Amino acid sequence: MSNHSTGAEAPKREQWSGRLGFILATAGSAVGLGNIMKFPYMTGMNGGAAFLIVYIIVMLVVGVGMLICDFLIGRHGKANAVASYRKLLGKNSFSWMGYLGIFSAMLALSYYAVFGGWMLYYIINSFGTLANIAPDAVGGFFGDFTSSVAGPLVGTLIFLLMTMVIVMGGIKKGIERASKIMMPALLIILVVLIFRAVTLPGAAEGIQFYLQPDFSQINFGVFAAAVGQVFFSLNVGTTGMVNYGSYLSDKENVPKSTAWIVLTDFAVAFFSGLIVIPSAFAFGIEPGSGPSLLFITMPSLFSQLPAGGFFCLLFFLLLLFASLTSSVSILEIFVPYVTESFPKRFNRKKASVLGTVICMILAVPVSFSFGIWGDVRIFGMDIFSLYDNFICIIAYPLIALCTAVIVGWLWGKKNAMNAITNNGAIESRFCSIWYFLVKWVCPLLLLLVLLTGFGIIS
Repeated sequence: MSNHSTGAEAPKREQWSGRLGFILATAGSAVGLGNIMKFPYMTGMNGGAAFLIVYIIVMLVVGVGMLICDFLIGRHGKANAVASYRKLLGKNSFSWMGYLGIFSAMLALSYYAVFGGWMLYYIINSFGTLANIAPDAVGGFFGDFTSSVAGPLVGTLIFLLMTMVIVMGGIKKGIERASKIMMPALLIILVVLIFRAVTLPGAAEGIQFYLQPDFSQINFGVFAAAVGQVFFSLNVGTTGMVNYGSYLSDKENVPKSTAWIVLTDFAVAFFSGLIVIPSAFAFGIEPGSGPSLLFITMPSLFSQLPAGGFFCLLFFLLLLFASLTSSVSILEIFVPYVTESFPKRFNRKKASVLGTVICMILAVPVSFSFGIWGDVRIFGMDIFSLYDNFICIIAYPLIALCTAVIVGWLWGKKNAMNAITNNGAIESRFCSIWYFLVKWVCPLLLLLVLLTGFGIIS
C-alpha cells in the first residue's frame, strides 16, 4: 500500500474473469484513434505498403516484447502503476514512472474527450446536415462547430461521463462487459465499411498503393515513424498496460494473450487503412493529408455515396467505440492509484468522478485551442500540440525506455524468465528470444525514438 494510505484496508483487488475478457478489454485499450485515424494517414505519408511492412516487423520485434514487459510488471505488483514499479525492485527509485504515467494519462484523456465530443456531434448529424451537405462544405461545417464554445464542451462532457460510468462499474461489470459489446461491434462495422471502400470505382489504385510495396521508399524516417506508431498504437509506455496487467491471474499465459491482443490491434489498424486509403484514391484525395482525413475528407466522401448518411454513421460509431475503449483504460490508470493510496476517502465511484472532473478542466483549454484560443502559443505550440507532444515525444518513450532497462538489466534474467514462464510452467523458446530483445534491441530503438523526437537525430 502506498505511503499515502490512511491506515484503512484497501478493498480486495479484482481480476479479469478469464482470458477472453482480458484480451477484449486490453485490445480495446490499444485500439483507438491511433489505429483508425493516425495509422492510415501515417501509411499514406510514408510510402504505403513500404511503411506497412516496416510497421509489421517493428510490431513483432519490439511492440510484442514491450507489451509483455508492462503486463509482467503489473502482474508482479498486483497494484496501481506507481506501486507496481516500486515493488519490482523493492524501492522508490522508479515510482516516478507511475506518477508520470498518471499525469500523462490525464492529459491524454482530456484531448481524447474533445475528439469524442466531435464524434458524437457527427453521429447526431449523420442523417441530417452531413447527409445533404455539399462535399466542399464539410470543412466549413467542421470549422464552425470546433471554433464554437458551448457545443464542443457539451460533447466533451458527455463523452467523459460515458467513460466514467463504465469505469465506475469496475473490472468485470464495467470495463470487461463494455469491451465485450463494443469490440465485436467495432469489428462488424469495420467489415461493412471495408466492403464498401474496396468496391468503389477507382479503389484498385489505392489497394495497390497499400499492399504492393516499393522498397525504395524505406529509409530511417519511415523506420522511426513505424516505431513511434507501434508504441502509440499499443499504448506501450502509458502505464495503462501495467495497470491492466495488475488484474491478471498468476496462471495466465501472458505471451499467448499478448499475441492475440497485438493481432487484434494490428487487424483494426490494417482494416482501417483498407477503408481510408482506397476511398481516398477513389475520390482523388491525398491519403497522407493528416487528421483532416477523419473529420473532413471521409464525410466529404460519404456525402457523394448512395446511403452516405448510413456509412457516415457507421464510420463515426466505429471511431466512438474505439475511442471509448481507450478512454476507459486511460481513466483506469488514475482510479486505482487514488483508491489504493487513499482507501478511506475514495472508493471506485468517487475516484472516477474526481478523475472525470480533472480531465474536464484540462479539456477546456484543448477545446478552446481549436477556437477562441487558437492563437495562444506556449513554447511555440497551440495547447493541443503542447499536450500531445509532451505525451508522445517525452513521456511515453521515456517510460518505455526505462521499462526496457529495468526489466532487461536491473530486474535480471532469472526474475524476468520466472515471470514470463509462470515459474517454469510455460516452456517456450520465445521466452528466451523475448528477453534478448528487451535487453538489447528495445532500449536501442527507444533511445533512437527519443533522440528523433527531440530533433537530435533526423
